Amino acid sequence: MLKTFYIQLLALIAILCYPINLSADDYSLAPSTGRKVYVPIHAKSAKGLLSITNYGRVTVKNFNYKLSHNGVVILEQKHVMKEALPRMGVATVEIDVPPHSQLSETELQVEITKVNGELNRATIPYANLPRATVTKVPRRRVVVEEYTGMWCKYCPRGIAVMENLEKNYPEDFIGIAIHISDPLKCTDYAWQASNIRNYPTLLMNRSRDLSSFIATNEFEEEKSMGADMDVDVSAQWDKQKTNITVTPRVTFRVSPKDASYALAYVLTEDGMSKPTWSQNNIYSGDKSVLGISEEMNKFVNSPLVIKGLYNNFSAIAAKGVYTPAIEDYVKTPIEIDKVQSFKHVFDIAHNSLLQDKTKLKVCVLLINLSTKKIENAAKCIITDGSATGISAVEEGQNTVIELERYTLEGRRIHNPQKGINIVRYSDGSVRREIVTH
Repeated sequence: MLKTFYIQLLALIAILCYPINLSADDYSLAPSTGRKVYVPIHAKSAKGLLSITNYGRVTVKNFNYKLSHNGVVILEQKHVMKEALPRMGVATVEIDVPPHSQLSETELQVEITKVNGELNRATIPYANLPRATVTKVPRRRVVVEEYTGMWCKYCPRGIAVMENLEKNYPEDFIGIAIHISDPLKCTDYAWQASNIRNYPTLLMNRSRDLSSFIATNEFEEEKSMGADMDVDVSAQWDKQKTNITVTPRVTFRVSPKDASYALAYVLTEDGMSKPTWSQNNIYSGDKSVLGISEEMNKFVNSPLVIKGLYNNFSAIAAKGVYTPAIEDYVKTPIEIDKVQSFKHVFDIAHNSLLQDKTKLKVCVLLINLSTKKIENAAKCIITDGSATGISAVEEGQNTVIELERYTLEGRRIHNPQKGINIVRYSDGSVRREIVTH
């Protein structure tokens, strides 16, 4: 009888304790250190990216969090998940982050307090979140340098990645194709090219190697890291169209710490081709890569040796891509929101690679001299030096017609778009056109 009593008592204790243990295990959502968020000082808030992991048994549908600065709570809010997060699931979510009262870089603490309305029992429910309060959020552009060659049978993978990124991110992707040991070899890249061992090699901002057949996830992750500065560029022909004057502008929105920066310049051309050029292609008929992207499909459906292939993003001239000149260093001390302007002239009168002046683009890279990485960049097409507004084409004159239209960033558009448009005409001229509506 006594034995039975103790068994029943132990069972009762287990039943009473079980919900408590279950509750502790059910609701456990842990954040990781957040990515730096740039918040305009006059905005109510900006979206910060936070990685979370669900260690609990219950699927997470929502959570409550609070942000603190120097121990003072500055925001408490509830976040509803777009997609429920299962046990051991990891997600990156956007949370609201208010600005500081002044231009600054500050460290916030984010704490997840509740999960599905229940107390969060994660062992470590908090993480740090870097915040930069700025006058303007810099625009981050991503550079991919592709080391390639027509003789390389695996290089169509790199070509497809570049074309796919250009299609999906025309405003923010800057592609540079560096050809090795083929008719498009750019000697200005020769030093770094000598260190490349595998082809194709695609380097994103010189910080990661793109080794797959598509790179949209890597691109979006790189872009979401943001930048501490804006980089803009314009370029103009001289009257003879033998020199290109490039004028970049760099504006830091956050004061840099223990780093120095310099600019590099690259001149690229699209659509380069000759009937005698041949691109080797190991992916011909390879059904295992069919459907990865439209760009890869083109190579699957092409022969082993491709004639007449158009080569885009081809570097035909460069300066300072790995050893910038002293005059291209960003001047120190760097002042926040103060524009620094630079100038470089490309002399293309004797450039043996050049095919079509209307298909040129100028790329400017801002390089962190400490890490050797590309921190930000800009690209543009080249306008006529005499262009001051709308191209002067007489009414009724049919000999000169519009062929192509671009934004200042080099993205092709099919109709006039408000702002400054770059228009290429059938007589070879390229003009700025100001569209007001």
